[in-house]
Amino acid sequence: MSETPRLGLPYLDMGQAQKEMTHNAALARLDGLVQVTCLEVRSDPPAEPAEGAVYLVGDSASGAWEGQEDSLAAWHQGWHFTAPEAGWRVCDQDRERILTHDGSQWRAVPELQVPSLDNDWIGYGSGYAGIRYFRDAEGRVTIEGVMQAGSDGVVFTLLEGYRPADTLMFCCWSGGGPYRVDVRANGEVEVHASNTVFSSLAGISFIAAG
Repeated sequence: MSETPRLGLPYLDMGQAQKEMTHNAALARLDGLVQVTCLEVRSDPPAEPAEGAVYLVGDSASGAWEGQEDSLAAWHQGWHFTAPEAGWRVCDQDRERILTHDGSQWRAVPELQVPSLDNDWIGYGSGYAGIRYFRDAEGRVTIEGVMQAGSDGVVFTLLEGYRPADTLMFCCWSGGGPYRVDVRANGEVEVHASNTVFSSLAGISFIAAG
């Protein structure tokens, strides 16, 4: 029987008997994949899964899940597995995080870090993002956001694991034009010739040490 190319939904065939079974199987698969949320990531199937429950199969899968690592396992009067494609996202309810598939494995979407600001800096407000930073799965750190009302000096310090191997210098934009931002190996983020009207940290990106 032919299937749709991406989700593997079964097509109805001309003159097919018991078409409702094929149609219901497609609906069950869609129910588990649209706006997908998994209860948890685990490697062994639960003993008494609820109808419609979805899990993300972890490493070294066992039992009825053997050989289904990284697949989405949905229970509809039996286990139905769907292998993910690059770009798919799933909400992991157990750990309250979003996972995305990069074509080879599931990765957690980078968690934003919101630092406390020194030297009288505050968020710019007016709908603009405040100062924040994150690290992606490849180790690249991005700093972004807009601030105001402060003075030159160290604005905040990056957490360990988010710091460069050596001091880096960046050119960012402020209400007075371009200005300098140094990001040091000890995590300090220091601004020079900043502007109190607004100073943006957009455009700062580097590979973290280690």
